[in-house]
Amino acid sequence: MLLKRQNAVQRYELGAEVSRPKQMASIPRTAHLAIIGESNSGKGSVIANIIRQEVEAGGEVWFIDLKSGMEAENYVSVLDNKAYSLQEAKELLSAFNTDVDARAERWRGQVRTVDDRHERHRLLIIDEAADLIRSGSDKKTSDACVESIRSALSRSRALNCTVVVATQNPRVSTSLPYRSLLLTTLALRLNSKSEAVMALGEDAVQRGARPWQISYNRPGDGYLWDSESNTVKYIHAPFMTDQDIHSLRRPSTDDEAGEATARARSHPTDNLWGLLRRPHKG
Repeated sequence: MLLKRQNAVQRYELGAEVSRPKQMASIPRTAHLAIIGESNSGKGSVIANIIRQEVEAGGEVWFIDLKSGMEAENYVSVLDNKAYSLQEAKELLSAFNTDVDARAERWRGQVRTVDDRHERHRLLIIDEAADLIRSGSDKKTSDACVESIRSALSRSRALNCTVVVATQNPRVSTSLPYRSLLLTTLALRLNSKSEAVMALGEDAVQRGARPWQISYNRPGDGYLWDSESNTVKYIHAPFMTDQDIHSLRRPSTDDEAGEATARARSHPTDNLWGLLRRPHKG
């Protein structure tokens, strides 16, 4: 039986194209995304804007933050599940995949792609994903987390789930061992061309991605690379203050969620334009 909830938001708006400030760059809401950039390059603002859009659409937000929850706790009022330790991450990822299995069982043979009419959309944020890679006594738990992420990335997109991973480490072969399953990447400021090639691949650099040339005083600037369409866009993600983040609230009913969605569809860029005019911060 279909849910009453209608398909809410089809795409996440990440920011304005720098060369065409009135043109917003977006990705499908079910596109798994890697965000790679140095400290203070704007990763937090990118994540904040994605979470804001997910909350306004009435979806779920799950968050893994192994820095003792220093980032995730800012969103505690809108989180459905959270993990602040390696063991908690293992348990959260196991629960995520168990629900993916359940969704597949419910809808197998009935629909080709699950959307908001069938299941509530679920967004999983993994902040500083390189922190999940451990050795020594933690290696077994770390390996289980990596395999769970691989499973989630390979199976959940068609089941109305999205995984967003962020890392400072451009050496994706070690920081993101499941890199091949992340077909969309936003590269913020990096230190060198070689780091850009590691983070994005040679094709993206040949097509114009230059994250090592982004100025330190331009946090939020980045190159959005879609390896499926082989396209690069240079964008600026709007800054969100702590006050903006702490003021996030869930729509209290499905009706309010519908109203929020209608507002977002009618005026999809209003809030972003206001944020784009704010001072640049990391």
